[in-house]
Amino acid sequence: MFPPVKIISGGLEIREFGPQDAVSVVAFVAAGDRTALPPGSPGAVADVDGWLTDKVHQRRLDGEGVHLAIVEQSTGKIVGSIGLRDTDWEAGRTEIGYGMHTGQRGRGYATEAARAVGRWALTDGGMRRVQLHSRVDNVASLQVAEKAGYQREGTLRMAEQDGCEAHDLAVFSMIATGATADNHPKAEQADRRSSL
Repeated sequence: MFPPVKIISGGLEIREFGPQDAVSVVAFVAAGDRTALPPGSPGAVADVDGWLTDKVHQRRLDGEGVHLAIVEQSTGKIVGSIGLRDTDWEAGRTEIGYGMHTGQRGRGYATEAARAVGRWALTDGGMRRVQLHSRVDNVASLQVAEKAGYQREGTLRMAEQDGCEAHDLAVFSMIATGATADNHPKAEQADRRSSL
């Protein structure tokens, strides 16, 4: 399983969700705008506390990945979320995904977070490969991947179903040889002995 993580990079604090986020998460859920929250986030305000104390951490505890909040350091405001999923520890591979609150897009936060979390996964997280999939018609996401340093590898044709339509996915990756000690973000980790 990934260790608990807190990454400081480019004016962002990227960390696990916790009880301190209750007010922000309740506001997102109450407004019906969960774009800043990860998949599986609560659909009802009454479910927020249980999600923050337990459910949001289950992916990390099961060794499948991790959900992280993207927080603007200067304001303490959650601007989006990013996570690792479909982790294969034997192969040293995981997939990254991100979502930004609609009002926070176009500010470089997704790019900075994707770069920082990818590099963290390849250094402190123990992965050899971080992959990223984006619909080919999602130009903003394609640009985030490229600007964050992911290399485009190809296209998975008709690989994602959305309602009645099939969509092509662009495949990107960042590999361990591309994440050097000179350019990875400052990470603050909890004691790793508890995860051994």
